[in-house]
Amino acid sequence: MKRGRHSPLFIVLANRRLTQMVTAFGAVTIAEWAYVTALSVVAFRQSGTLAVGLVGLRLFVSAASSFGATVLIQRLRPARLVAEVAGIRAVLVLASTAVAASGGSLGVLLGLLGLDALVSAFYRPAQAALAPGFSRNPTELVASVVGLSTVKTLSQAAGAALGGALLSVTTPEVVFGGAGAFFLIALVLVLPFDERGTLGVSAGRPVGIRRLARETATLVKNPHITTILMLSGLRTFVRGMWIVIAVIASLRLLHSGTTGVGLLMLAGGVGSLIAAPLSAWMITRGPIGTPAAISLVACGLPLAVIAGIPLFGVALGLIAVWGVGMAVADVATSSLLNRLLDVPTLPRVTSAIEATKLALEGMGGFLAPVLITAVGVRATLLVASVPLPLMVVRGWHKLHRVDASASERADLLTRLHSIACLEPLNIATLDVLVGRFRSEDIPAAGIDVVRQGDEGARFYIIESGRADVLVDGFLVGVLGPGDSFGERALLRDVPRTATVRARDPMKLLVLGRNDFLEAIVGDPVRSDGSDLHHVVGGPQGISHRDRARVLSRLPLFSHLGPVEVEELTRATSVDHWPPLSRIISSGEAGDHFFVLLEGRAEVMVDGVVVNELRAGDQFGEIALLHVVPRTADVVTSGPAVTMSLHRRDFLPSIRSRLLAG
Repeated sequence: MKRGRHSPLFIVLANRRLTQMVTAFGAVTIAEWAYVTALSVVAFRQSGTLAVGLVGLRLFVSAASSFGATVLIQRLRPARLVAEVAGIRAVLVLASTAVAASGGSLGVLLGLLGLDALVSAFYRPAQAALAPGFSRNPTELVASVVGLSTVKTLSQAAGAALGGALLSVTTPEVVFGGAGAFFLIALVLVLPFDERGTLGVSAGRPVGIRRLARETATLVKNPHITTILMLSGLRTFVRGMWIVIAVIASLRLLHSGTTGVGLLMLAGGVGSLIAAPLSAWMITRGPIGTPAAISLVACGLPLAVIAGIPLFGVALGLIAVWGVGMAVADVATSSLLNRLLDVPTLPRVTSAIEATKLALEGMGGFLAPVLITAVGVRATLLVASVPLPLMVVRGWHKLHRVDASASERADLLTRLHSIACLEPLNIATLDVLVGRFRSEDIPAAGIDVVRQGDEGARFYIIESGRADVLVDGFLVGVLGPGDSFGERALLRDVPRTATVRARDPMKLLVLGRNDFLEAIVGDPVRSDGSDLHHVVGGPQGISHRDRARVLSRLPLFSHLGPVEVEELTRATSVDHWPPLSRIISSGEAGDHFFVLLEGRAEVMVDGVVVNELRAGDQFGEIALLHVVPRTADVVTSGPAVTMSLHRRDFLPSIRSRLLAG
């Protein structure tokens, strides 16, 4: 389990937009659950058990509304939508405050609750569209999944506990007013959101509702998505039953009164708090199928034990275990969904899954009071305990197949982020690229993947095997698994500057020119060499750390570990060159390897410019590696800064790799 500054909490806190998004979601959830819990108790007091089921019916309204959420998100910006939803819900809940204070009827309160449910369904899909754009790397996206899920379960418990506890010492209008204030806090937090780096439901123009419905139905019919849908839906069905059962069991079975309702909800929140580090460990360890299955079982069995041992103290402990299971299961299913889907399709599938979850939660909330009236609280607890353990037993292999497929896609996303020229891209852009890479096999050694002088058409990442890099026939580097090549010709629209020849049979991931350029140009940070200024110092100068980061990005040194890069960095020198300085001269003996940090330089042979160097380019290695005179002149076009390594430091660091195999 990752701790300290590597924990999801610190990762989220280091990103201002993610912090605002998660905090706002927590405020919205606390408000909703305090409001609904208080209204459930009011309904029970005024009209009995079945009236609590009418509160649960709000979820059917949310479910129906969710199906329209995808279309609206297409036409409105997600950042604008989350703010509008928070604002409208604040107005509706504050209206409920006025109705309760004036002695209005339960019917009016339920009508306002229905309107709130209609609006609430749009928040989660819009949030799903924002999260990848706010995440700068896969680690932040994973942290946001953990953060949102953990905050949701904690806030649900905290809101329900506050609603139940406050209602025992104050009036419904006070609780409703407090809920309205939390919605206003969420509104303040999301108002500064912008759309930079975010992707909506579709990458192109908005499509009609019929076509959108067909496409969404096709996505949901995917066996992996169906499995997640069923597990998520059953989990919320059980939760819907428990919300009603908790109110009635506290008053009739456990004899703990209104305060007991809040304490039971609080016990679930304690379980969610315990689950936070478990969830972080689970989704950072790789495969999550087995812990997901265990957590889903824990969402059911504790309820059966409460039915057999109806003691309030025992129930509190068991509901804490139930809370752990609910929280971990939510993180697991959310993580699987985020790993399986690309960003443009994520909001629409989220809408479909949220609609199903809400409908099933509403069904559970409506069914529970009917069952309690017919067979009693204990039997209803037993009914609620059965579905998830049974589903896990029957679907064990399906769940693990989903996990394997999701892990494969998540691994590719992480690999893309480790590529130097792709690292500046936000996670939403990288996620789109995942589905556009194609596999290619190089069957034997000696095959040229790219040739010097050819036009560049594709970008490559090596999955397995090795390749030699040759410039003018001289070996200047060896590439291995995880290394990439081909971006320079694409970014600068110049011929290939080197030949890459297979040293072994290879497996490659290949991305076409248009897809590569669309990703790079569409991002605020360009990767044409100017992005190096995000690595090196700029006005404050070039630090030791800057130089180390530049070296670690060069393919020549990609085999070195952090300690070796650190030692090599200590041997580097930084030089500043005025315009038209000759850094190296053709025919002279070479004793230094160079990296251009700032500015530009021209490579000249017999007075003719044959290449242009930009920030991040290396030069001078041929003379050192092959003990030959310099083959060209390198002259600065304007002021320039270089980093250099002497032969005695350069050669030992790369010779073992060049001569290996």
